[in-house]
Parts: sequence; structure tokens; C-alpha cells
Amino acid sequence: MAGDHGSQGPVVIGICIAFAILTFIVLSLRLFARMYVLGKMGLDDYLIIAACLLAWAFIAATIAAVQNGLGQHYKYTDKSKLMDYSFAVWLSSMLYLACLGFVKTSALWFYTRLGDRVLTRIFYVMMGVIICQATSFVLVAAFQCQPIRMAWTGTGPGKCVNINIFYLANAALNILTDLLTYTLPVRVIFKLQMPHKQKIALGFILCLGLFACVSSIIRITYIPAMLSSSDFTYAISGAMYWSVIETNVGILAASIPSFKAIASRFMPRFIGEYSSGRKYYGPWSSTGAARRYGSGFAKVTDPANITMGTMNENGDITTGTRIGTMADNSSEERIIVPDGKIFTQTEIETTIESTEPLDSSGERARQLTRGFLR
Repeated sequence: MAGDHGSQGPVVIGICIAFAILTFIVLSLRLFARMYVLGKMGLDDYLIIAACLLAWAFIAATIAAVQNGLGQHYKYTDKSKLMDYSFAVWLSSMLYLACLGFVKTSALWFYTRLGDRVLTRIFYVMMGVIICQATSFVLVAAFQCQPIRMAWTGTGPGKCVNINIFYLANAALNILTDLLTYTLPVRVIFKLQMPHKQKIALGFILCLGLFACVSSIIRITYIPAMLSSSDFTYAISGAMYWSVIETNVGILAASIPSFKAIASRFMPRFIGEYSSGRKYYGPWSSTGAARRYGSGFAKVTDPANITMGTMNENGDITTGTRIGTMADNSSEERIIVPDGKIFTQTEIETTIESTEPLDSSGERARQLTRGFLR
């Protein structure tokens, strides 16, 4: 790989490495929150783990493509490496499509815990659409040519689909599902009863999700230049690093809600949570109480709880009336009235959250590059 002649290769590799490190940190924090703080994993956690593995595989394929000419002006590339370049681009397209599917499915599964019945049904429908979309597009990308080898060799008897039309349709549907995934929960999220700081955090999460959508749109803007340029190995570089940004920012947006468990456990005042006492249920908790696992941003209910109890002046149980309220955050306040005296007793239990002319290889490489950009 040459850094000479204005190659974009080093830029692509730098972005790949930076986002690979960021995603590793994000996943580590998410697993720490789920396994250590909450003591339980959810389906969305397993989906995001799969998304991270695919994102790293996509980054590896992108770096391999750079090593074989991606980012370099075509006239300076080693023509003997064009077949390897085409194979890396072909492989990366499948990894990219699959990664996006896992990221959005994980985010939607998290949203189903917000408690809105109508939107929960919509989220399930959206998950079905995204699973079908990702599966069908990965299969088309994989079997775009018959025989399959023609996808990166460009030689031999056989035929290939019009890859440009295929990726154009995919890009349009991908942007639509992005917008739906990250905007549907807005109404529910901002109706939740929670500290102001947490609402700001949720707004930031939605902005990150929409930025992933913007990244997809920016990626498409590279298409016109690609279609009119014979310098395809250079023209694809911008689309590749924006694809890396899109997938990894999506993973970050889907994982940030899980960080609330860490903040609630170690710095509650930072996110606006205050309590005079707390109970922690985790894998190393000394209590035998059942662990809870939820979104961490749930609606607060307030069912009244009025019972008769007994208490004397020394705190021993005798006679009196206990008036208590319990919300689903497990905070309980009792007003105890024994023998004409009024005592107040508050117990707070915080649930910590559980988010030049080309040969046949060169010509096929051009087609794959154009197709990927669509």
C-alpha cells in the first residue's frame, strides 16, 4: 500500500482502527453493566455482540482492500492485486449489510421494554421487516454472480445481477428503516417520568442514531463521482470509511442506554438520582432477592398502598395505621400513626438498570466498487 500519489488508504485505515477501538470499549462497558452490575443479559445484548463481531470483520475486510489498492489512484495500483481487492470488497458488502441488520434489531428489541403497547407491536413488525431485509440482501450480495467466483474474478461463463440497481434499492430501504428505528420511540421516551439529565441523555442517544442515518446518506453521495470516474479504487474510499462510521456509531447509539446501570451504581448524582439508601442485586449480591432487568427508562406508576400496622414509641410493633405508597422503582414511604403520634419512615430501593484500459479483473472490480457505493 502506498501513501504516495495522494492515496486515501491511510485515512481509511486510521478511521477503521479508531472505530474498532471505540466499539471494543463500548462493548466492554455494556457487558460490564449487564453481567456485573445487573447480573443478567438480554437478547439485545447478544444481538449487539454479533453486530460488533460483524463490524470488526467488516473493518478487517476494508483494511485488506486497502492493502490491495483501495484508496489508491487506479493508475498507481498493482494490477496483480485487483482480484484480491475485488474479493475484499465483495466480502465487505455482506458484512456491512449483516451488521446493520443486527444493530437495528438490537435497538428495536430494547425499545420493546419501554412499555408502550402500540409501539411495541410496531417494533415487532419493524424487526420482522429488518430481518427479512438484511437476510435477503446478504444473500443477493453473496450470490450476485453465477458462478459465485465471478463476483471477484470477472471471468468465465456465467452472469451477474445488476449490482448497482440492487444496492440502490438497499440504500433507500436502509435509510427508511434507520429513520423509523430512531424516531418512533421519541413520543414514549419524552413522556417518561425521569430526571431531566436522563431525558437529555436519551435525546443524545436519538441524535447518535440519526447521525448513523446521516452517515448512510453521506455514503450515497459518493455514487455520482464513482459512476463517472474510471479511478474506482480511489473513489470508493470515502464510501468505505463512512460505512465504518455508520455501523459503529449505530452500535454506540444502541449501547449507551446500558451505561445508565453503571452511572446509577457508581455515580447516581451525575444522572440526577438521589436516595438515602440502596440495595444492589447483582451476581455477587449478598441478598437473595430476585434481580430485575429492564430498560432503565421505564414509566413510573404510583399505586396506593394503605395497610394497618402496629408500632410503639420505641419502634417496636404495637398498634397504628400505616399509609404507604410504592412506585415501580421500589421506593416506599410510610406514614405511621401510633397512638396519636406521627412518624415517617422512608425506604428507598433503587433498581439499577438493566441497549488506462482494464482487463477482465479490473472491469469486475469497477462493477463491484460501483455496486457497493449504491
